[in-house]
Amino acid sequence: MKYQLSFCEIEQLSDNVFETVVKEGIVLDKNCSDEVCNFWNNLRDKPFGLLVNCKNKYSRSFEGSLEVGKHPLQQKTTYFCNADDRYSKEQLKTTLQIIKMTKHSANHKIFSDRDNAINWLSDI
Repeated sequence: MKYQLSFCEIEQLSDNVFETVVKEGIVLDKNCSDEVCNFWNNLRDKPFGLLVNCKNKYSRSFEGSLEVGKHPLQQKTTYFCNADDRYSKEQLKTTLQIIKMTKHSANHKIFSDRDNAINWLSDI
């Protein structure tokens, strides 16, 4: 099943694993964080894992970055970045900084292989 939010598309890959693709050119800000939090509140009552596919170019505001992965049911978050793509490498650097800044490093990982990312999330 696929869901459309104003800034991204979310696809349910299994009972407890979801993938999100942020729309090209979006700035993830506090409003996006609030929107996705309301989405999860209405959809889920069990823990889940989220795969963030970094294939599109987007940016984050400081406030939006602080809210990444903070939904209480979001147990794990992975970031899939294609290591061969120059833009994905930049996304990777930004993602690493956000993980350090939010101090959620045990529950956040970066993968260059999508299947490995999904497998890691499946263990919730």
